[in-house]
Amino acid sequence: MKKLTSAFMLVAGLALSSCDNNKTETSETTATMENTAATDTMVTPSMDNVANVSATEGKSTTMNTADLPAPVSTTFTKKYPKAERVVWMQYEPIEYDNMAMDRQYYYVKYYTDGSDYISWYDNNGEWVRTSTKMENTSGLPDPVNATIKTQYPGYTISEVDKENDKDREMYEIELNKGDSKVKLKILPNGEIFKKKS
Repeated sequence: MKKLTSAFMLVAGLALSSCDNNKTETSETTATMENTAATDTMVTPSMDNVANVSATEGKSTTMNTADLPAPVSTTFTKKYPKAERVVWMQYEPIEYDNMAMDRQYYYVKYYTDGSDYISWYDNNGEWVRTSTKMENTSGLPDPVNATIKTQYPGYTISEVDKENDKDREMYEIELNKGDSKVKLKILPNGEIFKKKS
């Protein structure tokens, strides 16, 4: 599960590209968002807070809601009936993703309750994970702040994503100090789950 979660975390920040109502492949791009209030009506997104990452982890294909497997669409709609600016992507892993090669995944970018989110689902409509940017880092748990303060003195927080899956909740935090940059995944108890310098 850790390998699967790591692969999802790498791809979760993938920005989407402008699209029409046909399937199109995308890599490092920005996307139009499907307005769920109107049937397949496309609108311009406001997803500036989603970071660009390379699509070398796998292949993502923009999808219309009508082309999704029914369980995927049903699960999402039940959980987020008021979601706006929804755009779906099909993700096909490649060998070094460490993902199950016989499975395809779907992720969706959407806006609800005042925030932008990315959620992942498998073919059966099972929720896999969700992430969102934290604009106000004062909401970080005290143990997380303590870890940063003691282990990375002098570093400042440049970006925080709150992530959760079926097994855990964590914070992906980017820190800067001059030319030094560190990316951490920290559990709410302050434990560093993963570090990348």
